[in-house]
Amino acid sequence: MPEPITLAAISLAGIPVVATFLLDRVGSVLDRRRDDRNFPVVREPSPQQRDELEELQGTLSGVITRPAAEVRGDADALAAMERARTLLEHLHDRRIDFEGEKRAPSKYRIRAVVEVEELKDGAVGVRLGEVRSSASIDSQVKAKSADGPVTGVQIDSLE
Repeated sequence: MPEPITLAAISLAGIPVVATFLLDRVGSVLDRRRDDRNFPVVREPSPQQRDELEELQGTLSGVITRPAAEVRGDADALAAMERARTLLEHLHDRRIDFEGEKRAPSKYRIRAVVEVEELKDGAVGVRLGEVRSSASIDSQVKAKSADGPVTGVQIDSLE
């Protein structure tokens, strides 16, 4: 379940800084020559993530040229910034929080990687009965061939 957009809580002065930071980080992921040792990319983006990052890069380039008050009132711009942050958190394997935000902490972290040659009846990377919404779950299921459904995360109840 995605978090609500919390970037709107950032002060007007902070919006351009956050947008510029996100744009810079997206550029660093897309252009591996600018890799940062203090903020390394832990996972390479998939082709779909790379396409999405390129699209977000264009959107963020437009966001940083707009007045902060306008951006703060634009749900689409805030959603693009939030999506960029979510992808970057996944690729860097760390949370990215900004001063002034009221973002619930991730108290629980679950990470699963399943790699198999062949799946006969499908598979689930992580199957959970009840999960708190403050959990951070990262699941990857890779198979060269699968005869059934492959699910990254299956949650019965979200608290």
